[in-house]
Amino acid sequence: MSDPQYHRQHPSESDVLGLAADALVFLERDVRDAGPAEAIRAEVARVSSGAATLVVVGEKKRGKSSLINALIGCPGLLPVEVDVATGVHLVVRHADKPGARAFLDGDAAGQEIDLAEIAEYAALDPVSQVAHRSDVHHVEVGVPSPLLAAGLILVDTPGVGGLTSGHARITMAALNRADALVFVVNGQTELTASELRFLVQATERIAEVVFVLTQTDKYGDWRTVLEKNRRLLAEHAPRYASAPWFAVSSRAKEDADTAARAGRDEAAARLLERSGFASLEAALTTRIAERSAELRLANCVHVVLSVLAPIATVDQRRLRSLAQDPTLKADVQSRREALHRLQGQDAAWRKQLAKSSRDLERRLRLGFQRNVNDLRGLVDEKVATSSAKVLAAELPRDLEAAVEAIWLDLDGAARQGMTDIVAEVERECRLEVGAEMVAELTVTRPERLTALPTLVATAPDNRGFLGFMERFMPARGAGIVTAAVVSAFTGSVMIPLAAGFGMAALLSGRRKRRTDLMRVRGDAQRYTGRLIAELTTEIPPQITATVEEMSDLMAKQITALITEQRGYLEAELAYLQQNLDTAAEKLAQQREQLQLRLAELNGIIGRGREAASLLASPGEVPAG
Repeated sequence: MSDPQYHRQHPSESDVLGLAADALVFLERDVRDAGPAEAIRAEVARVSSGAATLVVVGEKKRGKSSLINALIGCPGLLPVEVDVATGVHLVVRHADKPGARAFLDGDAAGQEIDLAEIAEYAALDPVSQVAHRSDVHHVEVGVPSPLLAAGLILVDTPGVGGLTSGHARITMAALNRADALVFVVNGQTELTASELRFLVQATERIAEVVFVLTQTDKYGDWRTVLEKNRRLLAEHAPRYASAPWFAVSSRAKEDADTAARAGRDEAAARLLERSGFASLEAALTTRIAERSAELRLANCVHVVLSVLAPIATVDQRRLRSLAQDPTLKADVQSRREALHRLQGQDAAWRKQLAKSSRDLERRLRLGFQRNVNDLRGLVDEKVATSSAKVLAAELPRDLEAAVEAIWLDLDGAARQGMTDIVAEVERECRLEVGAEMVAELTVTRPERLTALPTLVATAPDNRGFLGFMERFMPARGAGIVTAAVVSAFTGSVMIPLAAGFGMAALLSGRRKRRTDLMRVRGDAQRYTGRLIAELTTEIPPQITATVEEMSDLMAKQITALITEQRGYLEAELAYLQQNLDTAAEKLAQQREQLQLRLAELNGIIGRGREAASLLASPGEVPAG
């Protein structure tokens, strides 16, 4: 958030920032290495610039885009067609000036676009249901908004019919990196089976969910629908049975904003209360934005402690050295020998790293194979239940979205797996390795999967005169029978002939539609087979390469840390020996100075531990 007037301050923020400032003063005065101070400065910057990510989910035509427009006070920013965008996320964040950027496939920097071009880059054509642009990965939008500046980022996900489609898999993968889920339904009908299945799956990914029922101005019976939804959640997704619901009217909120801009404050207040948005915005801020602020503050405290605690440990040993403690030399030598053992090629941590890496590779391969199996199931269901027209139009988009979801799942699982391995090795080595390197690594997408294969449609062979006769002849017998039956009842000539030809034409058309459906189904199965063959050929080797890369990098970093620590201990032993050889009275002044420094350092560390304890036990947040 670049505009400080919108920054929502957490109650502990000033204490944490004061703690960090005192730590920086100490480090800049007494520590030559600039690295620790830079680490603290980076966390201080995140305290005021981080934001919680809310993923907004809903089936098409539930009013998601209107809801987001109303929340940020920008009517018409996201067009309605965005609700049926295919595989495209819209990220809406705070900015001093309105602007948008489209990120095309393979382009990490993105390109600036006008706000009026959002639909062109993100939406489907409302008539043909074909994407205006097939090369767009996602679009980011920045607008000045008090709600967003309070610490929120909204991610509008593609809305499609049925939240069990490939697009839902993208949303599920996105939840791994989200702070909360905003689930949107409208006041017309209760939760569908696909929405409930999605929520059951989402239970495994995210704890914080806010339900929003839209279009209360349009559907008068929305209260009945709301109660039905609560009962359905209690039965099918009980974890969310007590989750807050907010019934809103985006139209009333837009009218309230219009009245406020015109200076009609009383009318604006009435419309805002009718819209239901005041309580929704308050809940999003207190339940999610503030909790994100707590997390950022806790991270800042953690970094301060992780920087200062080792310095305090060294100073404690230096104080013992200045006091000529006879047991200190044995302690330092013991630690040095332990580090020497860690440097060996047969060290236990190397074996643990190799075993954990093999286990991670197996888990990633198993997860990938399960995702492929789910993809096959998605295609089988689509092929069995869709018409030829729907299948040809929607299957490529669903498969593209499903592949993107598989990739996001794989990347997230690899990062989490390596983070767990870092923690295991830290326990084994008794070293602070740090998981920063994991954040820099991604599973590289194979080049052959940057552009997926296209669906090749088989040309129909039942057209023309011969095709007509091929369809018509099997139906001729039914036409003759129909004509005979009609003739027996009517006694005329023309009516039976018309009935006979009509029946033959009807059966011929039915045969054509069935033949077309079988042809399109065959095309779909062949296309899916090609796509799955590409996935199973390209991705497993990439999993192996990624795990090996991460493991090698970790081994190098641990080895460098051990070498560095041994160097510190060698210097400490030399310092200790020097002190042992010095007269006690000559060390008294140094000891007094170090005691003062250590008292200051321990004071800062004590405040940090107190702040960490408070942030780890926050007060209960109201349900909203």
